Amino acid sequence: MLSISALSILTSYSFQANQFQLEGPVPAELYHRFVEFKPFVKGMFSKAGLRGRVLNHALHHQHASVYNFSNTTEYGTVKPRSEEAALQFLKMVHFDEGGRIFTYVLTLDGLLRFTETGKEFGIDLLSKHTMHSDVNIYIACSGEFFVRRLQHPEKSATSPEQETHPNSDIPGGAPNSAPPKNPRSYELVIDNDSGTYRPKGAVLPQLKELLKRNFPGLHIVTKECTDDELTKMKEEQRERKKKEGRNIHMVQNSDDEISSSDEEALDRHEKKSRRTRALDAIEDPKKAAKDLMPGSHGKKEREERETEGDLPERQAGTSS
Repeated sequence: MLSISALSILTSYSFQANQFQLEGPVPAELYHRFVEFKPFVKGMFSKAGLRGRVLNHALHHQHASVYNFSNTTEYGTVKPRSEEAALQFLKMVHFDEGGRIFTYVLTLDGLLRFTETGKEFGIDLLSKHTMHSDVNIYIACSGEFFVRRLQHPEKSATSPEQETHPNSDIPGGAPNSAPPKNPRSYELVIDNDSGTYRPKGAVLPQLKELLKRNFPGLHIVTKECTDDELTKMKEEQRERKKKEGRNIHMVQNSDDEISSSDEEALDRHEKKSRRTRALDAIEDPKKAAKDLMPGSHGKKEREERETEGDLPERQAGTSS
């Protein structure tokens, strides 16, 4: 029997974390280590230094909070590699309802963990893929996925005659009627969009075969995270979510996002969060105190401008 579990954390809002144990073996090609895209990342995984230990502990704690078992947890078993398994997976992602996009991690032993992602989910703000992996150094694959309903289940998902929901309003399902209970009516679009682990695009065919074996009937489409068509498809999901999705807002006092677009997000968010400033103060109290002094940044900028202004004069004096 195949073990599955859907975990829910319910407060004033509803948030669902999911685990689905796939039947292996996981292909040997699906083997990825975290990427040291910023100096603190290695310490976060190895618990090196005070900052690394704090971040590692925070992510373990977040993982335990998200994937905890409680009286709201639903769990059970299904027949492995069956349409029953595919249908259970579709139920866990709510079929094609609401334009949802999910963040996932596939572990080396075939455990698929995933939650819905989006700006309204504060759980995204620490590190999505690192949290899902429970700060594991190695994983099989990670990224994002979403589900679409097909107008012609008997045709290929990539057929030019194929129409899909949510980018088109096709009858026989969301948002006006109950979703079809046939896995062949849906496609799973899954990618390697993970800044933390950055899975190789070359191994996506192996991921596709693994998912096809475990979810018979479900159309599997893999996309490189750099694919322009994928970007368009995700934007269509977000637009549909505005129309059909739930209005949920989750807030956590967390650090800047370091997941799917980790490096770009870190470069883009120049203003440091309270957590980052606190960690900086722990590692270098003198520098942190200097940064907090009124006018310190302005003084530095003025000095740089004055130096730049003096440079042409000094050069002119030297040449004469």
